[in-house]
Amino acid sequence: MSLNELTDQKVGTAELLFRCARQMGLQPTWITPNGLFAVTCNGSERYINFTHSPLNNHTAASLARDKYATRMILERQGFPNIPFLRPQSLHEAEGFLHTYGKIIAKPIYGSGARDIHIVTRPAELQALRIRRYILEKYITGKEMRYLVLKGRVIGVHQSEYGTSVDEHRPLQRISHPPVAWDALLTSMSIQISHVLDLRFAAVDYLVTPQGHHYVLEVNTMPGLKWFHAPSSGPAVDVARQFLDAFISDAQQLSPAH
Repeated sequence: MSLNELTDQKVGTAELLFRCARQMGLQPTWITPNGLFAVTCNGSERYINFTHSPLNNHTAASLARDKYATRMILERQGFPNIPFLRPQSLHEAEGFLHTYGKIIAKPIYGSGARDIHIVTRPAELQALRIRRYILEKYITGKEMRYLVLKGRVIGVHQSEYGTSVDEHRPLQRISHPPVAWDALLTSMSIQISHVLDLRFAAVDYLVTPQGHHYVLEVNTMPGLKWFHAPSSGPAVDVARQFLDAFISDAQQLSPAH
């Protein structure tokens, strides 16, 4: 299957990787229906479960999965952080809301825009089990994603979905060619991946109309389909690059014959 054929089909990441592995002659076989499959590399069977990226070690992945831990590390390292709070009480949460007027509540261990709330009134906080959330100042701006693989950026796109945070919100993904990549954000994405010891990650930013930028999130399990099938802009074969990196690692780990 050609890249153009893959681009025409907005398949999920696991399916995209499976099809690419088949195209590369890796003889993929599904093991479970939720994304785990096997490939053959140097005569040995290796396993890919993209919900737990095999390119990242457990410690690095667990740090990035914890939004509060990520924010604390970003703060310690001096990266442009969104003001945040992990509230221990409703009173603390209400104080944070009073300070900023409009905030976002995110599950500390959430993913995929699930259970995210824009909050403007104290009553909205009272409906939440507040200690399970991290609170962040609401900032308007465009959202940019920089995809990093083994110390280099391999793709950049912009998310367009207005002011909604709903999981099923209308979404446009605009792919940016390398000539349009922001040099500062490119460098910062590589630095953040290095600090968190991530060999594969998506670093998301908010860029305000005034040109200020903030780290929005670091994702160790980013979806790849929008790089292959963007709403507009160039398609990027990130699945093949991911699998090339996986195979390279597998070859280095294979016992000598």
